[in-house]
Amino acid sequence: MKFFLTALILFISLTGCRPNSVNRTDNISKSDSDVSDVTDTYETDESDIVYDSEIDEEKNDDADHQDDSSDTESEDYPDLSNDEDVFTPWTPILPKKEKHGIWNVIWVSGTPFEMGFQQGQLLYDEIANGIKNSEYVKEIKSQITIASLASVDKYASMNSYPDIVQECEGMVASAGTAGWTMELCLFINFGDVMVEILDSLPIMMNFTRPGCSQMMVTGDATIDGRLYHARMLDWAEIDYLLWYPTIIVRQPIDGIPHVYIGFPGNLSPYSGMNVAGISGGSNESDPFDGSQNDYFGRSHVQMLGQILKHSHTLDEAVQFVEKEDHMAVTQFGIADAANNTAGVFEMTAKHMAVRRMENDVLWMSNHFVHPEMENYDADPVAESSRRRFDRFAQLVPEDGIDSMFGKFDPAEVVKVMRDRVNPDDGSESPLGTFDDNKSIGSNGAIYSIVFDPGNLHFWVAAGKIPVPEQEFTGFSLGTLLNWPGAVPVEPEVIN
Repeated sequence: MKFFLTALILFISLTGCRPNSVNRTDNISKSDSDVSDVTDTYETDESDIVYDSEIDEEKNDDADHQDDSSDTESEDYPDLSNDEDVFTPWTPILPKKEKHGIWNVIWVSGTPFEMGFQQGQLLYDEIANGIKNSEYVKEIKSQITIASLASVDKYASMNSYPDIVQECEGMVASAGTAGWTMELCLFINFGDVMVEILDSLPIMMNFTRPGCSQMMVTGDATIDGRLYHARMLDWAEIDYLLWYPTIIVRQPIDGIPHVYIGFPGNLSPYSGMNVAGISGGSNESDPFDGSQNDYFGRSHVQMLGQILKHSHTLDEAVQFVEKEDHMAVTQFGIADAANNTAGVFEMTAKHMAVRRMENDVLWMSNHFVHPEMENYDADPVAESSRRRFDRFAQLVPEDGIDSMFGKFDPAEVVKVMRDRVNPDDGSESPLGTFDDNKSIGSNGAIYSIVFDPGNLHFWVAAGKIPVPEQEFTGFSLGTLLNWPGAVPVEPEVIN
């Protein structure tokens, strides 16, 4: 095939290894309660959307550009704007940007194009500096060049959800003069799949992949019976993400208001929550071989965004994911406050199973555990993933040797995220350890998050490594949105 021949030429000049993983050249297969009533739209129309007066309109010569394709809607979901059972009268917050400690908080609203345009304006300076000075962005741009030479860059545009494409178009319209391009936007927001595609080429590439850990507890496991969802986004010392931790409050005209915890240009979430009380995060996994990937289907991080935009319950999320075409090997952790439950989705391009919460607890790292899925991810299991999973088994269930069962509240969940104990021998990594692959709290976290989806609260740490040792700042999505019945976050900070 053309891209393999081109990639072979590139092989002579590109060498490297993949940290904490295996270099593969397998061909990718080419086979085809506390939550109030929630609306999938809001009490306004597109003519009501205005831009914050502080946005610099002069940063782009195309500020009056209009979206010609914003009428395209997902075929997977009905329009619920006139459904009285789900409609909650509410007016969206106008686009704006605020600073909360280390966090940039932005509000975007409207069509996908409009939300992308607003994000490009509000975060223009951060995007411009990242493109100019970030080593991570430079690495992404070099990968785009390789993907283009190997003729595989087209898969991002071919397989992205229409609203992602439109949102990227909006960002390019407002931040194009900063160097933000469609290629960069689509690559970053299709990254989970592009890494697998590039990794299948006969060249050695140096990929830093997310690790990630999650746990969900509720009922008898918690001090108050509430559902808590902890999420560690483990990755590497990525400058752009450390410089600009960003909370993106999203108010789509065709979906449920929700929040992403990410970075400038993050249109497909690794972590987020919606006002229906659904919180979610994605964990990367490695395939057993190339047959578990596919060139056609959907990106899982983009799929998680669709869940936050449209799903009110875990069962709705399961039904949606089951009918989607998949491309790569990933896991979702999804918590559902309305039904006080949670699930772990273990997925490849060809297979999927969901582990449900048992005895009020559930946890995950980066390998498959469901009996139907054990043969489809990499074997043997990476030691880091096994250790984190085993440590959760010591801390979270009632019969764990260091069990915290029955004591969990946000502060106690944070203690688990900060845990630096190696389950194999009980040794503890020193304070200040960023990434030694030995424990939950020393696995290279870039973001550490605790969700209370029933109260629409979340606590986040980021910006400085080791991230879990930093203070966790509390936010209320209800307060950020002026949502009816919003509950202020308490505590405001977990030290």
